Amino acid sequence: MRAATLLAGTVLVLLAALTWFTLPWLQTRRADLLLADANGHIESANRSLAEIDIDLLSPEGFTSLEEIDKAREAVAAAGPRLEESTAEVDKAEAAAEKGSGLLRLPDWYADYLRKKQEVAKLRGRQLRLLEDAAGKLEELYQAAPLMFQAMEEMDRLLGRFESAMDTTQDDPVGAAAALDEVSRSMRAIQQRLEDLYARSGFILLQHMADNVRSNAELAEQSKLLADAVAGGDQSLVQQTASDLENHLMETDIGIDYLQLWLDTEIKPLKSEYEVLRSRQQQLDQEAAELFHEHR
Repeated sequence: MRAATLLAGTVLVLLAALTWFTLPWLQTRRADLLLADANGHIESANRSLAEIDIDLLSPEGFTSLEEIDKAREAVAAAGPRLEESTAEVDKAEAAAEKGSGLLRLPDWYADYLRKKQEVAKLRGRQLRLLEDAAGKLEELYQAAPLMFQAMEEMDRLLGRFESAMDTTQDDPVGAAAALDEVSRSMRAIQQRLEDLYARSGFILLQHMADNVRSNAELAEQSKLLADAVAGGDQSLVQQTASDLENHLMETDIGIDYLQLWLDTEIKPLKSEYEVLRSRQQQLDQEAAELFHEHR
């Protein structure tokens, strides 16, 4: 009985020793499976991303209602794909993290998996930046048809404003009528922008409405000058001209609020994305070199 117990104990010790010495091999095989799992999730994420027309996410096509419609559809379609890709990358990061923490895994392999984990993490941060940008652009493109029409109308009205001002001395009555029409048209544009802002809360609409209001006030002030010229009261003409000059100095006629919004809201996301992508590509290269060196 005692001999049997000793034999059983010896067998257990031998099995334990065998397990300990074969553990690195077993863990490597397990790590291989986790690596394959991580790579599979990355490939799945890449397939989802491949279905997104990244070029259409750019507001560079803000040149016609047709292009705006295409961009709006692209942004709407990109949302679910970005969510899918982000979820897959998160799974890849988790698989790589699990693999790098396996006991008695060769040092180089654990280092490799940590690099793969960091690559996935960086890729996830990039995707979340894209999600953030897509969300902001979706707001933009929802408001874009009215914004585009307002910008086109304002360009036309500013041209009429300048033409009317050129005729103030020669035809003050006609200039006053034209300026009155210009100011009324601008007020109508301002109201449409403010109404949509009240419904959507998209701040760029309010900025545009404020700018249109300032230009409408400028047109109204210019009409007062034309009226004064038509009335022949030089004292009133001088006072009105002085008031108009002061108002003109306070009015932003040509400011591009769309570009300002893009520079503030989208450009920083794009810059951060490029930094993360550069770091990810560098880590990808380091990981590949490490793997090929040992495998």
